[in-house]
Amino acid sequence: MGSAFRAGMTLLVISLLFLAFNLVWAPKLPTVRWDFSEEKIHTLSPAAQQLLLSLESPLDLYYFNTLNAPQKSQALERYGRRVEDVLKAFEKAANGLINLHIINPAPFSEDAYKARLFGLDDTQGFLGLIGTRTGQGAQRIEAFRPEHESLLEYEISHLIYKLGQPERATIGLLSGLALDKSASELLGLIREQFNVVELAANIAQVPSSIATLIVVQPHALPERALYAIEQSVLKGTQLMMFLDPVSEMGADAVPANARMEGLLNAWGIQMPADKLLVDNLYASSATPGPGMPRVLHPARLHLPSQAMTPTDVSAWGLDAVMVSSSGALSLAPKSRSLLTPLLLSSRQSALLDAKRFGSATTFDSLIDETATSGQRHVIAARVEGPAYSAFPDGLKGQPPELQKAELIQMVVVADTDLLADTVSHARNGNAQFVLNTLDNLAAPEALQRIRSRVMRQPLHRLEHMRDEAAQAYRKNSLELQRRLEQTEQAWRELNPAHTRLITQAVDTNTQLQVLNKERLQLPIELHTLKAQAYAPVQRFERQLKGLMVVPLPLLLCLIAGLLFLYQRKRRLLALATFH
Repeated sequence: MGSAFRAGMTLLVISLLFLAFNLVWAPKLPTVRWDFSEEKIHTLSPAAQQLLLSLESPLDLYYFNTLNAPQKSQALERYGRRVEDVLKAFEKAANGLINLHIINPAPFSEDAYKARLFGLDDTQGFLGLIGTRTGQGAQRIEAFRPEHESLLEYEISHLIYKLGQPERATIGLLSGLALDKSASELLGLIREQFNVVELAANIAQVPSSIATLIVVQPHALPERALYAIEQSVLKGTQLMMFLDPVSEMGADAVPANARMEGLLNAWGIQMPADKLLVDNLYASSATPGPGMPRVLHPARLHLPSQAMTPTDVSAWGLDAVMVSSSGALSLAPKSRSLLTPLLLSSRQSALLDAKRFGSATTFDSLIDETATSGQRHVIAARVEGPAYSAFPDGLKGQPPELQKAELIQMVVVADTDLLADTVSHARNGNAQFVLNTLDNLAAPEALQRIRSRVMRQPLHRLEHMRDEAAQAYRKNSLELQRRLEQTEQAWRELNPAHTRLITQAVDTNTQLQVLNKERLQLPIELHTLKAQAYAPVQRFERQLKGLMVVPLPLLLCLIAGLLFLYQRKRRLLALATFH
């Protein structure tokens, strides 16, 4: 009796001490967190912390996250918690200059009304951010997307930077092509986002006030302008350059400047001036000329998200980019630069002589004979590294200036037609790609140095199988796609658009009915081919899911079985000892 009472009193005292510790002392202890992840994804980077040190006045962040939205997936709910953790890390690191408000807006509430008023997306329930600062306009992140998780820290840092620096950045534009007519729409978008200073083609020096420079088709610029560009880049100017072996916008441009090749080599990169990139997988249909039927153009490439680097801010929110008659970039021999691809061809691509694209009748034969080496070619890339002057003796009559730089930073795109109104339209992300890149180049160094945090690497075997399936589908469906293009063209000619009434008579023309049947049947055959090509990939994915899901229950059953046998053995031993 006494021992039971002492045991009970001991448990009571321990329980009271435990409660007292949690209620009184635990809240006063400092919060300690350890980040054991390989990429330190749960810790703010030094660059983000440096950006927060530049804050001069408080700002408010309103995080809207609908917790119980029926249309929100579990993956999106998990990502919402991840975003909240990162926002709390920003608030803590800002030392009182960021006030974070976490809001779970109920349906038809005032919070939901405010969220919609500020333009947040509630398609799958609110998961967005609004930032405000006294005396400045509000900034928003319409919706956080799980596919952008690797750039989450950059996304939030960008909003904080915009709240502190609302003025538009100044960008210089120097072009060897007439862009006002051929690329007027994209130029208009750039002028909306930035203060654009247009520089003369024969400029002798880039103004020091310009920290970011766009150069289009420098092959067509005089040596004086090339020297000005080089010196500006060596001084630290951020550069976005578009150069093209065959520019469809500049058919009447002046002959190529031979000094451009030396300038590229001095920057550590190269691009063959007489080679065009063709790609069987990403080839797009195009009209060679007025009144001519659409054909499959092997050099007019529709680059999907798989052709982009998703962890780079240039690909932010893009589904596709269109390029036409582009070249390919690579590092120059003995280059010490770092080349990070932004846009890539597929493995069904090759570099061919530019002269072979003189007529549209050769397109089909070029597609058929293109050798698929399995190599992906770089269409656009970031280039960082040391650089040297391509004008060691200076320019005619001028003494030499800067001869080298320890680090230059630029984005090079091996295509100028990406800017053209005929190529860049609402169905692709050409304009967004350019704006994303310019915004990043014009940002302060602290924001530029915030790199992506890669959460997980894809299985290389699975990626390779997907590429093989895409190649097989492309090869087998090529003839069907050509027939479908021709059938659609013939059907449109026999069935022209006209003013419609409420009801119309059905055209019983025999040829039209045959074409209509074929244009409906061919997509079914294409779908069947695609399903057959991707069947091994889907089977492998199901096996992977099984390997990931099945072993854990089996392991738990095994542990339970072993525990049962162990307990049974102990009982049998106890009974044997008793008897």
